[in-house]
Amino acid sequence: MLVTYPALFYYDDSVDTKYSIYFPDFKNSSTLGTDISDAMYMASDWLGVTLAGNLEDGLAIPNPSNINRLSLDGDDPFKDDHDFDLVYDKEKSFISMVTVNVSNYLDNQKLIKKTLTIPRWADTLGKDMNLNFSETLTDAIAAKKFIE
Repeated sequence: MLVTYPALFYYDDSVDTKYSIYFPDFKNSSTLGTDISDAMYMASDWLGVTLAGNLEDGLAIPNPSNINRLSLDGDDPFKDDHDFDLVYDKEKSFISMVTVNVSNYLDNQKLIKKTLTIPRWADTLGKDMNLNFSETLTDAIAAKKFIE
């Protein structure tokens, strides 16, 4: 199941991990990247681990912010911390949507057997489409959680 959230990528050439990445929809969220490729990978990985953990622990999943309403200055994660001043290169910093397949991060090894009843037409259509009913139900449950 693909999920997308906006992230703020702050570039600072004075440190080894050039990019500091923050997700405004998650409190105390951050990861680092050494270059743009690493930063995008680390952001996606952080998002996958966090969302899977929230799902497995029954915690709330926030709705993604509208990327068009975000700004690097206005959504600075340290704006209320008077002891820290975020230093970054405004030319090389950016905001981007980060996508992750959350299914890759969920604990797929713990299977639970469920018996369910569906209408005959749904069974026939599902078989005709060669659907894996367990996978389809799992994806539908995850999707429902993300659109609440």
